[in-house]
Amino acid sequence: MKLILWMILLLTPADVKVSMLDGQVRSGQLMAISSKELSLQENGADAKVPLADAMAVEFPAVVPAAAAETQLLLLADGSRLLASTIARTAKTVTAQSVWLGSIEIGTDSVHAIRLQAENQAFSQQWTTFLKRESEKDLLIVAKRDATGLDFLAGVVSTVSGEQIEFLLDGESIPVPAARVYGIVFGKPAITADARPTAARRDVRLMSTQGDIVSATTLIMDSDQLQIESGWGQTLNVPMDRLHKIDLSPGRIQYLSELAAIEEQFHGVDPENSLLAGLIDREQQRLLFGPRRDTTIERQSKLRLRGREFEKGLCIHSRTEITWALDGRFSSLDCLTGIDDEVAFNGTHAVLLKITGDDQVLFEKLVNTSDEPLSLKIPLDGVSTLKVLVDFGDGDSVCDWLDLADAKLVIAKDAK
Repeated sequence: MKLILWMILLLTPADVKVSMLDGQVRSGQLMAISSKELSLQENGADAKVPLADAMAVEFPAVVPAAAAETQLLLLADGSRLLASTIARTAKTVTAQSVWLGSIEIGTDSVHAIRLQAENQAFSQQWTTFLKRESEKDLLIVAKRDATGLDFLAGVVSTVSGEQIEFLLDGESIPVPAARVYGIVFGKPAITADARPTAARRDVRLMSTQGDIVSATTLIMDSDQLQIESGWGQTLNVPMDRLHKIDLSPGRIQYLSELAAIEEQFHGVDPENSLLAGLIDREQQRLLFGPRRDTTIERQSKLRLRGREFEKGLCIHSRTEITWALDGRFSSLDCLTGIDDEVAFNGTHAVLLKITGDDQVLFEKLVNTSDEPLSLKIPLDGVSTLKVLVDFGDGDSVCDWLDLADAKLVIAKDAK
């Protein structure tokens, strides 16, 4: 994916932190951004940072603010837009945002809308509805006793501040908007010859209030960024609410988000051990199979020596996972070690072996007492990546190996 960034000239330099692909962080005043580089005043000297090496630009001096807007627009490309009003016709969704102004989006680009203020008691149910696959629209309403959410499946034709026109079993029903917590719009069934289209995610802008906006181009106009949004609308974005410019889309692929072509769990206990065979293999897999972005117990984030990670894999021995890379990546970057959940329960070891096209790229016995190890494994031209987590000491105790913040760096010449 080609990231297109038009020249940005900042009239008032802003203090920023620039996160780099190699894990380093650079700080200074942001002077300009061109299609190829960032210009910084770093320790009193001019510095050029290649955009190809940058992951994010953060504005630490900007103070996060509580969102005054209660409604929320969720798009298929990952954008998350807070709004004071949201309306929908057959072809268009419109919204009014304090940060972005008037928003107009084609209905095909909208995944869901939340019409009421966020209710933490409904958070888990709402998230479940958002993940649900349905050809029909889901009209989500709060139960009258306020104990949770319920839904009706049908067709939403229009949305206004007063009511939602809802077609249920062939009958058009006007539903008061005040009764509706949110709407998750249905997706048509994918036919055998259909080909999914990748969402445009060239760059993401994040506001201090929690908005996330996809953009394909940026240009500076006075104290605003003029952007071409991922849904094709030109918008002026005030800089005073800008928290972060995320440059990572199209630069990296998190390993936990890449579907494996093969995942083999060989059992939680070594053969011939006293515990081997006591638990059914399928039950073992459910209990101890590899976890993505959580630990084995499913409820905790990955943690190495007190540092938490949003992304990564927690893999129990003995497990072997294979991914198809097709030569698209230049390296695998991660921090590996025994997860803090079990690392302090004695001296134990796990064997980590990483191969590319059947060639050993890395192999090491990882002990519970070891400090986390930073890995950067070259993958140029590698078609198949395989990770094996094995019994390092002939025992499965404390074998919770983390590949924390594991990301595949997309090769610059990859299509």
